[in-house]
Formats: sequence, structure tokens, C-alpha cells
Amino acid sequence: MKFAHLADTHLGYRQYNLDEREEDFYAAFHEAVEKIIATKCDFVVHAGDLFDEPRPHVRAMVEVRKALDRLHESRIPIFAIPGNHDILMRRGAMIPHAIYKRIEVLSVKKPWVEFNGIFVAGLPYHSKIHANALKEELHKLAKMAERCDKKILILHQGIDKYFPLEYELKFADIPKGFDYYALGHVHKRIIDEFEDSRLVYPGSTEMWRIDELSDYEKNGKGFFIVDAENFEAERVNLDVRPFVKAEVDSNLDLEKIREALKTARKPVVNITVASDVHEYQQIYQRLVSELKDALYLDIKRKRAEEKEEAIYDKTINIRELMNELMKGYSEAERDYAYSVFKALSKGDLDEARIVTEDFYKVFK
Repeated sequence: MKFAHLADTHLGYRQYNLDEREEDFYAAFHEAVEKIIATKCDFVVHAGDLFDEPRPHVRAMVEVRKALDRLHESRIPIFAIPGNHDILMRRGAMIPHAIYKRIEVLSVKKPWVEFNGIFVAGLPYHSKIHANALKEELHKLAKMAERCDKKILILHQGIDKYFPLEYELKFADIPKGFDYYALGHVHKRIIDEFEDSRLVYPGSTEMWRIDELSDYEKNGKGFFIVDAENFEAERVNLDVRPFVKAEVDSNLDLEKIREALKTARKPVVNITVASDVHEYQQIYQRLVSELKDALYLDIKRKRAEEKEEAIYDKTINIRELMNELMKGYSEAERDYAYSVFKALSKGDLDEARIVTEDFYKVFK
């Protein structure tokens, strides 16, 4: 028996506001489904962020229905959990998965199923402010799982070992006793050992942000097919659009980029120019002219006098900044402040209100 483990498909994401990039995310998802069918997997687990937003537009929902129909035709069930992008932070809000009959969504109310002798458990994304509630639910699931020989746990959480600044769960809090930890949320491909088990992030199926490029160049984008006997995970790569990131100066060495432009799919090109203000305008015009065949061209300037770790390669980390400013406060208080900041920065007053109410209930 074998199963497919994928996550972070982010369907409906319209990167750079381009039709082509939205289509790329659908294409990667359908390619994954066809490969799952071709390899005759017995079931699928999706570890969160099926959609890019909790109110996906109709096209994204139709693409999911098509994929579910294909899996159903091949008698391949799918078990899923909602990730943070799938969840509208409002009380009583439904997840978009709810309209589909052909997907088994695991929730706090129904956190597990048994399929062909395998205990498949999962919980939806929990923000850090609800970490204690998550740990309680995980403890219950670990106890329930003891009666089965084979056990899979599906989570969409950042773990401190892999996501040190914005984690919701510490490595030490992961419950023991499962054979395979099917994770989502981190867009890198990670296979790690936990006790005698496998802990795996398949990463996103497409390039969601440019800072995923280094991992993509090493590990590709895709999903895993897992042997349900020994839980060995086999990497399956998907054919995603090429991304190129480069730094140039007045010499304009563009060989790597020109090679990428020869591929069948136009690449996304991200360039940092090391020059002064006067040179930059001239270089910018030359780049736009020479690289006009790129799907999307992002050009930024790095001042010639700045060091290698220029601000364009290292963005300001708000979490680090807030931790520094709130040194005298507890970790829970810092987490609360950051959660409210994130909600307000999106203009979501409802989410900020819920976070505040939950914090008050826990810590009053």
C-alpha cells in the first residue's frame, strides 16, 4: 500500500497579478493528481493550504472539483486538513472544503479516520496563541492511535526546528507514537527522523515566494509518494515555471538569464543591480530591453557601497523587531502582540478581535 503526501498548493494565487502565474498553480496541482493516479496510490493526504485564501474565487473551486473527480474515478480517497490560508478567522466561518463530498476533512470534532487498517489523524492549523489547545488535542490523538499498528498524523504547523521565528509548535511538543508525520506550512522539502519515524514537509507545489528559490534549485517542487509498509518517502518532482535570481553590475553578465529565456516557459526574473543612481537608470533600460521575453521582470537597485547582505536579500523581520522591543514581556504576550499586528496589517478587524478575546480568556 502507498499514499501521496502533498501540501501548500495555494490554488487561486495570482502571483504578480498575472493570469499565467495563477494558471501555473493549477497546472502543478493537476500534474500532481495525474502522477498520483499513474502510480496507483491508495490514498492521498493534503496537509493544508489547498487554497490561497479562505474565500477562493469560482475558478479555483472548479479546478479542485475537477481534481477530486479524477481521484474519485480512480477510487483514490483524499484526507485533508485546513491550513492557515484556508481558514477565515471569524467565529462560525466555514472552510471552502465544506462544499465537496469527495474530500474527507479532518477537524477538531472529527480528527481521525481508519483506512485499510491505518489510523489517519489530523488537526487544522492552530495559531501560536492556541498552542496549548493544540498540544492537548495532540495528546488525545496519540492515546487513540495506540490501538492501531500503523499511524499517520497530518498537521499544518511551523515547528521551531525548521521555522525558528514564526513557529506554533516546538519540536519537543510533537506527540510520539506515529509512524509518519505528514506536515505542511513550510514551503521547503524536508525529510527528518523523529524517534523511529519520518517527519516530512513536501513543500509547496509551486514557487509561492522568491525566497523559496534556493531550496527549489536543490530539491525541486512537488510531493512525496510514501510506502505504507516502511514509510519510506519517494520524491516526485513537478514541472514548474523557471525562476531566476541574479545580481549584476555595469558588466551585465546575463548568460544564466539568457539560458533560462530559452526554455519553453518564460521565466520569472529577479535582478538586483549593484550600481550608483546614475548608472542604474542606464542599466535598468538595457535589462528591460534585453530581457523582454521574461514573463515577469523584477529589477531593484543595491547601492554599490553596500555589503553583500544588501537589504534586498534580507527583508526586515517584524517578528524579530517586536521580540526585541518587548523583551520584558512573556512569550505569550509577545505572540499575542504579533498576532494582532498581523491581523491589523491585513485590515482584518474581526481576526484581531477574535485573537484579543481568545487571549483574554486564556490569560485573564
